[in-house]
Amino acid sequence: MKVIYCRDFGLDCNAKMRGNSEDDVINAAINHGVSMHGQDLKKLSSDDGRTEIAAKIKEEEG
Repeated sequence: MKVIYCRDFGLDCNAKMRGNSEDDVINAAINHGVSMHGQDLKKLSSDDGRTEIAAKIKEEEG
């Protein structure tokens, strides 16, 4: 399972997004960023935005 934490982006938020694939996690992170933090969907969904998110994805331990 792949995982990303909102706090990895410097936000004071304990949200954790998980998914079976990198795309699942990226899409969950985009949805969270837009709905919970008012971030720009177009910016997050861009190739650069998706690449920045992907760089912070980890394999969930446990």
